[in-house]
Amino acid sequence: MFESFVEFTRECIESNGITGIFIIALFESFIFPVPTALIITTGTALNLDVYSVVVMATIGSVLGAVVGYYVGARGGRPVLVWLFNEKKVERVDRYFDKYGVYAVGVAALTPLPFKIFTISAGVARMKLIPFILICIPTRFIQFLLFALFGDVLSQFIFL
Repeated sequence: MFESFVEFTRECIESNGITGIFIIALFESFIFPVPTALIITTGTALNLDVYSVVVMATIGSVLGAVVGYYVGARGGRPVLVWLFNEKKVERVDRYFDKYGVYAVGVAALTPLPFKIFTISAGVARMKLIPFILICIPTRFIQFLLFALFGDVLSQFIFL
């Protein structure tokens, strides 16, 4: 199943370019199981403009994070448990208890599953503005690092 998502991601980016990056980043932030590293690295390895990829992915990801926030606010904890599992949700709860809004920032910067944190932020009724303000720079930084990696990688793949 994961392979089909990876293939869909590659095809979406190849056929839609920057728009494909935006769409996949949007859905990745609240439901889509493809890691952002794959999205960004694929885009830049296919010679899309690094900064366009980063900006569009950031916009898509933050908008998707807001959708995830509202999914959590409306559906609550049962949605989280249904989408993921109780053990992962409890781990995220501990992050929120310990770090608050910074838990979202850590998830946005690292390979942690960002979507669990976006939905959890809604469940926890985190204030929306701080949530958005932590998502913007952290997603941008993560995407920039992967985009630069993809750009370097493209020089070796497409010689």
